[in-house]
Amino acid sequence: MPAQSVTVEGGNVYYRASGQSTPRRVTSSGHDRDASLSPDGRTIAFVRGTPGDSVQTALGPDEATSVWVVRTDGSGARMLVRGRAAGEPERALALMSSPQFSPDGKRLYFLSVAWVTSGAVHAVDVASGEERFVLPGLSVEVVPRGHYAGHLLVTQHRYFIIGGSYDWVWLFTPDGREVGPIGESDAAVATFREDFEDDGP
Repeated sequence: MPAQSVTVEGGNVYYRASGQSTPRRVTSSGHDRDASLSPDGRTIAFVRGTPGDSVQTALGPDEATSVWVVRTDGSGARMLVRGRAAGEPERALALMSSPQFSPDGKRLYFLSVAWVTSGAVHAVDVASGEERFVLPGLSVEVVPRGHYAGHLLVTQHRYFIIGGSYDWVWLFTPDGREVGPIGESDAAVATFREDFEDDGP
């Protein structure tokens, strides 16, 4: 029996309930992408494109975009975050991607363009819409369960003291405090994922 899932086709978000073979369309803008389902299976987060609306960033003009939530039945669509320009790269919001819920569904983490060498991880309170910068990052994954539930797996671009740079995955607390390195390889990250899967809820 298929589990519930969300997909994006033709710029629209589709939801498929558990046991159903045919997904139901829940948005119709034609500009939506990066959909993800909340832990309780009732809400979908997604990024909406903004053709013709750009924001000046450290990388030049980028699509503003916006982050939305909608119930799985298509009701209650609500914009949480809209792209904006800012003097500091960590405060600018543009070309947002990868929205993911915290395990309790109260916060939504996402990526935005920021510096030339790195994006930025931001968080927004789903109820209030209050948004904040968390930390620099090239990618973000919310740990869904286990001992580190709610923590963040973030790829960061860092520099060696003697010169050169590297991209490793690091573990951070939900508010952006560093816990430690996970590693540079896909195998190291996969091992960590297996560990939290084994931990159970």
